[in-house]
Amino acid sequence: MDDDVSLSPGVVPGGRVRSQLSTAGVVHDLGNLIQVASSALNHLAREPSISAVPGIDIVIAGARTALDRAGGLVRQTIKTAREIQGNVEHANISVCLVEIESLVRSARYENVRFEFRVDSNLPLVRCDRAGLQNAVLNLVFNARDAMPDGGLISIDAFAPESLRQVAIRIRDSGIGMTGETVVRAFDPFFTTKGGGFGGVGLPMVKRFAEESEGSVHIESVLGMGTTVTLRLPVTS
Repeated sequence: MDDDVSLSPGVVPGGRVRSQLSTAGVVHDLGNLIQVASSALNHLAREPSISAVPGIDIVIAGARTALDRAGGLVRQTIKTAREIQGNVEHANISVCLVEIESLVRSARYENVRFEFRVDSNLPLVRCDRAGLQNAVLNLVFNARDAMPDGGLISIDAFAPESLRQVAIRIRDSGIGMTGETVVRAFDPFFTTKGGGFGGVGLPMVKRFAEESEGSVHIESVLGMGTTVTLRLPVTS
């Protein structure tokens, strides 16, 4: 399996949680600035020289109203971000893999065979469903590209005993990787191919795994194929 991947439209990394936290942080800082501005406005309103200015009361009242509304928007935005953050997404791996199997089989890749094996009664995993499918598709496309003369791609999903995880293992019979390539496989834009998107696929998979509090691991032997195992935490 090569380290690069040919991405299809719609294959994107997960990352909503990080984006939400970043937005909430900016809004929180805006709230602090609004408090500073409100305090300064109250101080100015108490100054005799300022209060004597004709029409200043209307100006100050308008500024207070604007700051109050801005503060309300800040509080509502942070509340919404917390609610979204609290809604942990769950994914059914069996359902996700059925959809992926239908997709890749309909593509009819020449000389490439697929074998899907999914344990029964797998628990739900804690991750973004679309992100999971994108990650698996990246790995499947990567495996396909590593077999220029065709071969077998096997996709297995199982729950290791005594671990609160579900594992998805993608194995190919392709060209494999050197030890040096395996070490660098998750480096952004590292690739052994001249075309494509330049080493984006595996870094995207790693990012998804880490954001889901899971992991991804590569085992490969040059000339004998590659196995990538994606592990995701089960729901509580």
